[in-house]
Amino acid sequence: MMLARIEMKLGCQENLSYQMSSLFHGVLMERLSEEYGDFLHQSRLHPYTQHLERRDGDWYWVVNALNREAVQKIIYEALIPADRIMIKKTDQELSVEKKQVEECTYRELTDQFYLSESSRYIQIHFITPAAFKQQGRYVFYPDLRCIYQSLMNKYDAAVKEESMCDEETLEELCRNSEIRGYDLKSTQFYLEGIKIPSFIGKLTIRVGGTRTMADFANLLFRFGTYSGVGIKTALGMGAIKLMGKGGKKT
Repeated sequence: MMLARIEMKLGCQENLSYQMSSLFHGVLMERLSEEYGDFLHQSRLHPYTQHLERRDGDWYWVVNALNREAVQKIIYEALIPADRIMIKKTDQELSVEKKQVEECTYRELTDQFYLSESSRYIQIHFITPAAFKQQGRYVFYPDLRCIYQSLMNKYDAAVKEESMCDEETLEELCRNSEIRGYDLKSTQFYLEGIKIPSFIGKLTIRVGGTRTMADFANLLFRFGTYSGVGIKTALGMGAIKLMGKGGKKT
């Protein structure tokens, strides 16, 4: 099993925003084969995420693939050959100035869980708006149960051979975790005429309990840097990065 990420630095004079991520999703769908595109439309949990991200004055289109087929079809066949991106709705043509691909096997991801001693403090940066949905209503604050449940469900959808989303483990994670700090603000994500209430910013979680519990939480959030957290991650919501000591992104 394989995870991969491609970061495409965009050369553009026009103003972009993370709110335009849904337009880039349309670009991605146009570049896929008709057969694979149809498969993705029918899939309930998508094996990819994508978002727009601004760094040091430059815009990047970041696309993650969560299984081997998605890595091949999306990263290598659809995006690596791209040197220009045409957004039809806004009549924008953007050059791709640089591409960087990173790969990680699920074995490498879980080896960190088994072989390393993780920090009990996990610092997460929600770099695009995040939200959850429960009983037909949006949850637009960092509810720990929603966060963990989302990550566990996304992991199980990507790794069908094993399951980690059981109620007992979820309850144990929630019982042993607490929010120790945050720098968040409420916002809205605009999607096809709908305003989705959401939040964005930084969050620090402390995980108590056994060392295994802390390692497991860290594993989930490392996976979350590929899968995103919450709803509409294929359309640009819920992208996260982990912060190291001193606030450095990892």
